[in-house]
Formats: sequence, structure tokens, C-alpha cells
Amino acid sequence: MYNVLLVDDEKYAVKGLAAGMDWEALGISAVLEAYDVDQAKELLSQREADIVILDIEMPGQSGLELAEWLREQQPHAELIFLTGHANFSYAQQALSMGAFRYLLKPVDHDRLSEILVQLLDKIRSERELQDYRSVYRKYYSLWESQKPLLVERFWQEVIQGRTAFLSGKLDAALRQYDIPLASEDRLFPVLISIEQWQQDFGARDEEIMEYAIRKAAEELVLDGSPGMVVGERSGSGLILFYRSAAGEAAAAENGVSLEEKCEAFIRSCNEYFHCRLSCYIGGEVGITGLEEAYQRLLEAERANVTRTGSVIIPNAAGKPAARPAPPPPLAEWALLLDNGRKGELSDQLNRYFSRLEKEELSVETLQAVYFGLAHLCLDSAVKQGISLGEVLEGREEGLALSPVKSLAALRQWCARLLEQYWAKAAGSGEQSQQQSSIIAKIKEYIQQHPQEELGREQLASYVFLNPAYLSRLFRKETGQSLTEYVLEVKIGHARRLLEESNLKVGAVAEAIGYTHFSYFAKLFKKMTGLSPHEYRKKHRRLP
Repeated sequence: MYNVLLVDDEKYAVKGLAAGMDWEALGISAVLEAYDVDQAKELLSQREADIVILDIEMPGQSGLELAEWLREQQPHAELIFLTGHANFSYAQQALSMGAFRYLLKPVDHDRLSEILVQLLDKIRSERELQDYRSVYRKYYSLWESQKPLLVERFWQEVIQGRTAFLSGKLDAALRQYDIPLASEDRLFPVLISIEQWQQDFGARDEEIMEYAIRKAAEELVLDGSPGMVVGERSGSGLILFYRSAAGEAAAAENGVSLEEKCEAFIRSCNEYFHCRLSCYIGGEVGITGLEEAYQRLLEAERANVTRTGSVIIPNAAGKPAARPAPPPPLAEWALLLDNGRKGELSDQLNRYFSRLEKEELSVETLQAVYFGLAHLCLDSAVKQGISLGEVLEGREEGLALSPVKSLAALRQWCARLLEQYWAKAAGSGEQSQQQSSIIAKIKEYIQQHPQEELGREQLASYVFLNPAYLSRLFRKETGQSLTEYVLEVKIGHARRLLEESNLKVGAVAEAIGYTHFSYFAKLFKKMTGLSPHEYRKKHRRLP
């Protein structure tokens, strides 16, 4: 709905218009009245008007002066001028101020109704257009803010082979994301491989550092050249130089080669981001061949286990296969581990790794050491009542394969694994008695509170332990889970009540913490093979 302001120094003219028009039928909800310019301004300062119908000739300030004021204060208001004189200069001034119509008095109400219908159609159209533009600006702004992420996702789908390059579709996608390439242009990929963190970071901190490394690559490697740094799988990223000549352009810029830029980037990451990484420089490739080129770089990364913190340019022609490295002496390590000969095992590991440093290694050699030592620790831990989960507790990488990315990373991982293992093995004897006491306390609590809904968190809180740790400890000590034991105790209590009391079966269910009889009956039958009624009939001890 809209509102209109009538302004005329002739009060009866204003009243005649206000009463003589069917404003509601036109869609006008409020008709305001003013008898001079000052009164009109006072009303307009309190409430905006959609349409102002005003007389040009009024004592004091004229309607034209009010129109000038409106153009500054409420420029959206539409104007219809009235005058008692057919003066062309008045009409000219009115139209120059953007008036919708210029009418002679006395006003014909039917004619004014026709003009208002046209004017309201114009107002509605303009507001719809304004709303559209407002929504468009909002979503365009959102699109612009999200576009870098969408562009990155586009390249991720390309290198992962999830994009079908149908005729014309590639060029359309490039235009959609404002990527300055055509389908026939070529790219120059560089793989960033994060090999080792030099500080202990949590998973969230690593994500933040990887983001910082990609931003540094934009600044130091792209260095203003057209392109993008694409985050890919954990621990790697891909730098894409746009245009077929990007490689030569990057190499020639300021006399600094791409290899030199990568070396400076590696040094900066080592100093500021506490990580060792390498850059694998690929050759020029078309967009449709980017997936294959990326896989070649990943293969070069996988095969490289000796060079770290380096710029590597894979040889397309390949190189001779690596000689088989000496296998790890796992049998000797097992004896030393089982007998607790910590110093001798460390010496043997150091000698073995020093020997590997002189060999041309494959990733399979590192995997043999990695899985072999993990298996030895597991086997020895089980003999002492320690789970491998306890040995790896607090180490987020667990059995992730990141340690086999380089010989140095594997060496560090083995040292940390053994350090954790020795710590757990040394404390396992003195901890055993303490752990048994905790389990006995938990069992006693469960037996004394069969009516409660006993959850893992509640029980862990009772003995001041982490819920996950308590679950592992309980299973280790008893061979069954907490949930199984709680159910066993509850059903045992229910059996005694059914045998020895006159309680109704529903009351028995409530006595062990079950408000839903059908659920209790289902659990009882699963545990005993009989329904509660059948069990009472068969085993009741009362006369």
C-alpha cells in the first residue's frame, strides 16, 4: 500500500480531493493534508510520501520550492503539479523537476484517477527493479567472495579426473570462473610436498600452517605471474602457472629462475613455518592433460625417499631402478625389544638408518621398516598386557603413512615410537595393580546402583578417568565391554527379583532402570532365552 500528500493553500480544494477520490481502490492507504509548504515539510519530516500532489502557486513558498526540497530529502517521491493558470513556463519548470504530470485546476477526478493508476504502475515497476538489483548485488557480492574457492574446486576436480571435457564445456567453465585461459592454452604445474613438520602440531594447527604455506607460495613462487595455488590432498599443494609461456615468463622475470624461486620458498618455509618441503617442477601441459601430469608428479614424490627440502625436476626419460636395499633385521630387533635392551636396539636402528642413507631407496624399503617395527612393538606390547593403542596414545599420526615420505621422517617416527613404547613398558607393572583396583571399584559401583541408567561418561567421572580410556581398560581387564557388564548386572538383579519377590514384572523393570517394559522384556529374553513371565514361572522360589 502507498500514501499520498495533498498540498494546497485552498483548504476546500484539499478537502474536495481527499473526499472525492476512491483512494482505497487505487491501493492508497493514507491521504495526508497540508495547506502550505511549512506544514508539508513538517509532515514529510515525520513520514515519507510515495506521491505528492501539490499546487504550484501558494503564498510564501511555492510548490516549485517544495519540489526542490523534496528532491534532496525524499528523491523517490513522485510529483503531480496543479495550477490554476495554463502557463507554459510553469509546466516547463515542473517537468524539469521530474514531475509525472502537470494538471490544470479544477481537477477532474476521473482524469486524476487515470494518472494515479499509471503512476502507481510506474512506482511498482521501479521498486520491483530496485528489489531485483538489491538481491542481485547481494548474491553477486557473495559469488565474488566465494569465487576463489570455486576456482580452486574446479582445478581440484580437473586434477582428480572428475571433470568431463565435452565440446565447448571447458571454455564455458573457464569463462564462468573468470579464469584467464582458453581450452587450447597450456599450464605449468609445480607440486608442493610437505615432508616433515619440525614441531609437534595438532591436526588443526597443521591445517592452518598448510594454508599459510600456500599463501607463501602465491607470494614467492607465483610472484605476480598469472596462476593459482590449489590445495590438494593433505601435505601437498599444486601451483599452476597460467598460459603456455608461463614457464619461460617465470624463469625470465627479474632474472630469477623458477628453480631459484622454489629454493627461496623452501628456505622460507623451513625458517618461518617449521617444516621441510620439496617442490617438484613439471613440464608444460594442456588442461586436458593436467590429471596425468599431476599423477606423474605424485609418482616422482612417492619414489623420492632420500632427497628432502629440495627442488626436483622429474626426468621424463626415467632413471635406473633403485638397487634392493638391505632388509631390516627384524628378528634381532624383536629379541632386543622383548628383553628390554633399549640401548642396543637404538644403536642397531641408528646403524641401519646410516647405511640406508648411502643407498638408492624405494618407498617399499621404508614401508618394510615402518610396518615391521610397528608389528614388533604390537607383539611385544601384547605379551606385556599393553595395547598398541596405548603405545600410540596422544600421537595423532597413529599408523598414518606420512612417516614413509622420507628417510628422515621415518627415522624420527621410529625413535618416537620406541620412546613411547619403553615408557609404557616400564610403567606397565606398577600400573597393573592400580588398574585392577579401578576396575574393582567400577564393578562395585555398578552392582550397587542397578536402578540407575549407567553410561560410560558417568562411570568414568566416578573414578576420574577419560571415558575412552576407561572403556579400553575395562575390556583389557575383564574381556568384556562396560555396556555388556552393566547389562549383565542389571539382568542378574532382575532375575533375583523375579525369583524372590512378589513385585510385578513392570516394577522389576523399573527397579533396574528401564521405564519401557517392552524394551526390558526384549533385553531379558535376549540374555536368558525366556521372557520375564516365563522366567518367573520356571524359577520362582516363593511358596
